[in-house]
Amino acid sequence: MATSFRRRKGRLVATMDAEEIALVVHILRLTRDFVAPEREDTGDPFLDLVAGLGDEVDPEEPSDPALARLLPSASRDDPEQAAEFRRLTEHGLRSRKAATLSTAIAALQDAIAPKVEIDLDQARALAIGLTDARLILGERLGLRTDEDSERLHELLEAALMGEETLDPATAQKMAYYDFLSWLQESVTTAMLGR
Repeated sequence: MATSFRRRKGRLVATMDAEEIALVVHILRLTRDFVAPEREDTGDPFLDLVAGLGDEVDPEEPSDPALARLLPSASRDDPEQAAEFRRLTEHGLRSRKAATLSTAIAALQDAIAPKVEIDLDQARALAIGLTDARLILGERLGLRTDEDSERLHELLEAALMGEETLDPATAQKMAYYDFLSWLQESVTTAMLGR
């Protein structure tokens, strides 16, 4: 069973069993695949920058609500301005998010269960990656307000007491969301040295 991250000699240390590590890695991989740019980088930073500025790629507002939360519009009042901003920035934003998630994944894959030890850069990547994964899960669960979250937790509690029936897929997403929320808080608190 996982324990909270603690700061030790400039590193963050926690315990997680192999199944917990595999679960978090799996969710982070799904998140990375979801946000990764549709166009592959060439490996040349200048060519990638120029390609991202051209007319070849003209991304539209994401139709998936979870992706729209991860890549929000720059302007709700001016669609032309929002489209231009998206055209200029979306590929880079997606690339950075995917790279950050890859860093978090690699850090967890290097762990030898039950000990997870990461440096501060890996901890930042993990905290950011967990934020993105939680945004997606939260959107899939319909969590947009505190009241939504409270309602869902009340439903879960009633289901655990046998008073309500809960779809198994929803229950699983809720469990993942709660675990990732706890893990993110643990990483963030340890990074702040608390």
